[in-house]
Amino acid sequence: MARLVFRDFDEFAEAITGVDGRFIPTARSVSEWWTEAVRPGSVSLQQIQIGSATTFAGDGEPGRYTFGLPMTDPTQIRIDGHFLEPDAFIMLHEDQPFTFTGQDVVRWAGVSVPTDTKLISHDLLLTARAGHGPRTRAALPYLDRLRWVTERAVSSNIDFSEAAAIAAAEEEVAICIAHVLERSMKVLDRHVGRPQFSRSRVIARTLQLIEANEGQPLFIDDLCRVTQVSERTLRNIFHEFFGVGPMRLLKVRQLREIRAALLRADPQRDTVTRIAARFGIWDFSLFARNYKALFGESPSRTLRTPSTDVKVRSSLSWLHYASKIFIDDMRGATHPHGDDGHGDDDDAPVVIQQAEVIPLRAKT
Repeated sequence: MARLVFRDFDEFAEAITGVDGRFIPTARSVSEWWTEAVRPGSVSLQQIQIGSATTFAGDGEPGRYTFGLPMTDPTQIRIDGHFLEPDAFIMLHEDQPFTFTGQDVVRWAGVSVPTDTKLISHDLLLTARAGHGPRTRAALPYLDRLRWVTERAVSSNIDFSEAAAIAAAEEEVAICIAHVLERSMKVLDRHVGRPQFSRSRVIARTLQLIEANEGQPLFIDDLCRVTQVSERTLRNIFHEFFGVGPMRLLKVRQLREIRAALLRADPQRDTVTRIAARFGIWDFSLFARNYKALFGESPSRTLRTPSTDVKVRSSLSWLHYASKIFIDDMRGATHPHGDDGHGDDDDAPVVIQQAEVIPLRAKT
């Protein structure tokens, strides 16, 4: 199967079978973003490479069960804020929102089957689905076997035009999945400190505030006020779940909003300065550098892009997927000085480094 290399994050996300979601890169790309896939019968097999540190918020694709197996060091991958164990994989299905954070180049193998598949016991799938969260563990030899079968099918030039070859591949994959599920055990969430619903509420309120103020500048004080935690606590929680602080996510989102506005604009009547200013930009030199670092071209070039060259994108954003995961649960009492249980005396003053250029490279 030919390898497809992507320069656009959203196109890459849409090419991943069994998952709906969006990426926010958090560092400069150091390798290619690519996918390889084959589909023998009803089974979809895929390998992907994520070419930079990134955070992803998504959900399982409706009508499918999807199994994600890390092909690079799993202990450098966080799912819902927790590092994966060496014998871990993820199982996704509809209404299974999750977050993924990687601090380096990451490769995954993916196996996806329809929810009404006859290849695997329905009871076995339902039992596995009943566990809490997407992270699961199994005996390592069975995971390695499923990884090997997937990689062999995707990377080799195998002819799946014959019905017998398709049936054999489906059967082998199904047996591997069944063995993995039969020997899997759910991983218990290990949270240190205050209950998990408190952290979920903090992130939920932050995401709600960001979404409600689309196109408007937000500051650390705004986020701390709505969540009732200190800046340090807010930063630590976001780093745990997403690998970056809330302001970095906010900056990237702002640049993507500006890009969308530039692509919709009329270059005969609109200007980059006017459009960027609507989204709270005042340091236009820094903005131009950040924009080019993220998208690989100047804002003025984007503005001049003919409408015929612009692909229609899904309106669903990273925020849309991330917000599904976190619920604003008010059952927990909030500490008057924040959820860390400490006053702000130990917190250093918040300084936003306006001169810092976001180190991202274009993929669009």
